[in-house]
Amino acid sequence: MLAPDRLVTPLVRADGALRSASWDEALARIAAAVKPLDGREILALQYAGSMGLLAANFPLRVMNALGACTHDAGVCDNTSSAGYAAVLGRLVGPDVETAEESDALVVWGSDVKRTIQHLQPQLQRLAKRGAPVRVVDVWRTETLRAFEKLGGRGLVLRPGTDAALALCLARLAFERGWVDRARLAAECVGAAELEAHLGGAPTLAEAARVTGLTPEEILDLGEVLRAARRPFLRTGSGWTRRTNGAMGMRAVCTLAAVLGHADRVHYESAEVFGFDRAFVTRPELRGGRPPEVVHQIQVGRELCAGRFKAVFVWGHNPAVTLPNSRAVREGLAREDVFVVVHEQVRTETAELADVVLPATFFVEHTDVYRSYGHRVAQLGRRAVAAPTGPRSNVRAFSAIARALALPGDWDVDEERLAEELVRDAEARHGAAATASLLAGEPTRIAPPAERGTPSGKVELHSAALAAAGHPPMATWVPERPTGGARAFSLVSAPSKHTHNSTYSYSPLHLARRGPARCHLNPADARALGVEEGRPVRLVNDLAALTFAATLDADVPPGLVRVDGMPRAADTPEGLPLNALNADDLSDLGDGTTYYSTRVDVEPA
Repeated sequence: MLAPDRLVTPLVRADGALRSASWDEALARIAAAVKPLDGREILALQYAGSMGLLAANFPLRVMNALGACTHDAGVCDNTSSAGYAAVLGRLVGPDVETAEESDALVVWGSDVKRTIQHLQPQLQRLAKRGAPVRVVDVWRTETLRAFEKLGGRGLVLRPGTDAALALCLARLAFERGWVDRARLAAECVGAAELEAHLGGAPTLAEAARVTGLTPEEILDLGEVLRAARRPFLRTGSGWTRRTNGAMGMRAVCTLAAVLGHADRVHYESAEVFGFDRAFVTRPELRGGRPPEVVHQIQVGRELCAGRFKAVFVWGHNPAVTLPNSRAVREGLAREDVFVVVHEQVRTETAELADVVLPATFFVEHTDVYRSYGHRVAQLGRRAVAAPTGPRSNVRAFSAIARALALPGDWDVDEERLAEELVRDAEARHGAAATASLLAGEPTRIAPPAERGTPSGKVELHSAALAAAGHPPMATWVPERPTGGARAFSLVSAPSKHTHNSTYSYSPLHLARRGPARCHLNPADARALGVEEGRPVRLVNDLAALTFAATLDADVPPGLVRVDGMPRAADTPEGLPLNALNADDLSDLGDGTTYYSTRVDVEPA
């Protein structure tokens, strides 16, 4: 907030460079460029930003009034959500604040120590109490190593083979009598069909060959889940960002259900809360015409094809975070595309804009927040006053609507809007929770009673997916690599210092992170003639990027890891890491396939 490079005045492009301007001048530029356009020539390109419901969604009210195109929000968890929902329904899961009461812990594809630090104390106490702990991942993450020190066990499997492991265990559960058939019949749809289907799932020997695990490791994981009565099965979303990622999540959820643990899979809690997004976005402003929706993952190709003449960006840094980022950057830089960015600092996306509007930080505006993974919501009122220039998303986009002379009342007060959003959900939350929220208290929200699947039960067999042309049951499908036939799997891991692009503009966090590095196994380094600290080039069909090498025995042979989503400024080629990641869609949910990327490694 107090950083010297914080944006405090609007910027407009003149003679190829951004210069300071007044709000009036910036808004006039926007009006002149956008008023002549048809709504279908305008793209709303946003993501979660500071995680507030108003900040993320109110600008869509303006986009709806414009008739703009929107996107499907595929960049983060669409794949994992689609896989989970296909089997277990609503994204609810167990109450994360009761995790410590579990009798076993399985962490599947979630680097808790880097991404959910606040959950660590509970899980550590659980492990110290003697509960069995198993951590499944594709490299020896900090989480895996930490739990090994507490008596847990790590399982490092080959990338993209999660479904083979889970379905092998589901097959063994039926074959070895681990299944409560009466419970399955009562709670699930398709148990008999699944049992027959699993006759074609990997055997123990086949799963060991496919995953790289030993038969003993696979059986050990199965025994932990079989013996548990109240396990906590924590899954992440990153591991599903693959061409077969949703099938992996479906397989893990299927395994849990087969063993009687359907309600013990903790992935997300987004559908606990029940706030009505449409109350903020007001889709009726489109006059009955539904929005055209593009794949967020493929925005680069849409821009380069000339589909859009204007783009509004908020809560998002697409030039860094979207795959095929060379195309994203080229598309945003086109002379015939007018780009408006609402941002706090000069991100690489902001540097490509025609108008940049300064934004507030979350403590400088009022908003309604859902906790990630928990069941607590809060109306967070403004804590400090912003400098004169920056405006909240509500104030900034209301001003844009007035400048464009859009019909309707755009004199919107965010304090009142936040309170109205809370009151609108009272029928769902109840009077006591609503009063607590309006008082600004962290408020626990009771999850909905209904499971949310078409049948109302756990769906081991999905008629809806079958009708849509997808396999009706979880099936082992090998990963389809992206980036070409290359020797190494690329893992774009979160950095413990910058996490993603959010903190990549903080000098303090960048100093802690240090230069962007490529981690590779010492045996692979010897075979390639690569030495510690020397530059290596990662190459595939999309790009070639250079990083300093770090020899890391926690990375298995055949895999390379780059942490923290390096920006174009972090590579000598002037391209971000996502230039190596293709914009192929996942198997369900149209999500990203970052972790299916293949690269070659060569000394630079």
